[in-house]
Amino acid sequence: MLYGHTTSALLAPRYQTGRWFDIWQFQRGLTSSLFLLLGGFAFSIATSRHWSSHLRWSPTWLKRVRRFGLFVLLGYALHLPGSQLAELTHVDAERWRAFLAVDVLQLIGVSFILIQLLVLATRTRRAFMLATLALAAIAIFATPAVWRIDWTRMMPPFAAAYMSQATGSQFPLFPWMGFILLGAGLGQLYARWGASDLSAFGQRALIAPGVTLVVAGNLLKSREEALFGAGAGSFVPAEVMLRIGACLIILAAFAHLSRRINRLPHIFGAVAQESLLIYFVHLCIVYGSVWNPGLLQLYGQTRTPGQTIVLVVFVVSSMAALAFYWNGFKHVRPKAARIVSYVIGAGLLLWLL
Repeated sequence: MLYGHTTSALLAPRYQTGRWFDIWQFQRGLTSSLFLLLGGFAFSIATSRHWSSHLRWSPTWLKRVRRFGLFVLLGYALHLPGSQLAELTHVDAERWRAFLAVDVLQLIGVSFILIQLLVLATRTRRAFMLATLALAAIAIFATPAVWRIDWTRMMPPFAAAYMSQATGSQFPLFPWMGFILLGAGLGQLYARWGASDLSAFGQRALIAPGVTLVVAGNLLKSREEALFGAGAGSFVPAEVMLRIGACLIILAAFAHLSRRINRLPHIFGAVAQESLLIYFVHLCIVYGSVWNPGLLQLYGQTRTPGQTIVLVVFVVSSMAALAFYWNGFKHVRPKAARIVSYVIGAGLLLWLL
């Protein structure tokens, strides 16, 4: 994800052509798919450990929903149309449209809130698993029909942005929530029997469905217009099936390799636990924000492949270091880390006033 964003932001257009770049583009698309799939998987595993506490309105439940709401706020904060709140009264319609466009943080936050409500509604792990898998299929295969509706006539602009790409959203709920829902369903499968028999889980829940989806996706591509019409989104179901199939095969390979690894270095756990921090900070570094100019503003798409690789190494290593030291600080001095978080958050907010 880090190298994909850095490369696309800085690599000169004359290098963004050819078969190898097309291959790179496809595998880059897998990073967002894997990110969302694993996000749903992690949500499901974490929920399973304290399942009963999520079946009622409680302080724990509300704390979790507030955290998901923070994802949404951070997503919008990255795209504020003015450097200060006072400037918002002078923003034109096009900049408001860009601000309301749904990016991955809004997608994850809203999806997790909806899935958290689904836990309340389904009550049992089996019902939750079946519901997430069924809703994932609906989110994917309903996309062509959903994208052809003019949602701006039926709901406010901010809500319409969650339904399709027509308003400029990169990650609308359809089809992208399908990846998160599928991950949540797979997480329940893993919690039920995968952890005790990882080999069987990899073969039955990952490799077999992955290969099936790749084959089915390729077959569907030749009939997508016949099945879904020639309008917007007709390509989505086949494309998503190919991505999910490839992701499942990749995850199966990692599951096989993990059987030979007893313990990973702490840096891997730190990066996993601080993924939200990494995502937010690296976007500010690469693309800039209302608080700072980014590498895109400093260099633009002017870098050669060699220069881009150097900047990719800088971004990746700096984010790994940030995750490692901040995660360690939180574990050693949790109260001090909380105070630092509040001070930084207040400082960023005051900057906008």
